[in-house]
Amino acid sequence: MYRALLLLSLVILGGCQFRGEPRPLSSEARPPPAFVDAPARCTAARARFGLGRRITAPLLEEMRMRTGARRARLVLATDPDTPFDAARLIVDIEPNGRVVGIRCG
Repeated sequence: MYRALLLLSLVILGGCQFRGEPRPLSSEARPPPAFVDAPARCTAARARFGLGRRITAPLLEEMRMRTGARRARLVLATDPDTPFDAARLIVDIEPNGRVVGIRCG
């Protein structure tokens, strides 16, 4: 019985040993890890200036930048919805290329 307890305590204490590289306690220490930026948020109201205009690559990029979206996507007004993405600007267009709607997602 005592041998089992002794063996168990040695196993437990053996798992508590330090097995990493010691870190210096001076200015030579590495900086802490950088945190990931929060996802961008899209504000569709800022792209209203594009409604009714014919879509072009520069217009789409300006709309994306003004809304704060990371990505922009053109879709026909009749296309089905895609999975939601708060950092994406969706520009609804007619088949002739005229902008008819702007939304985030």
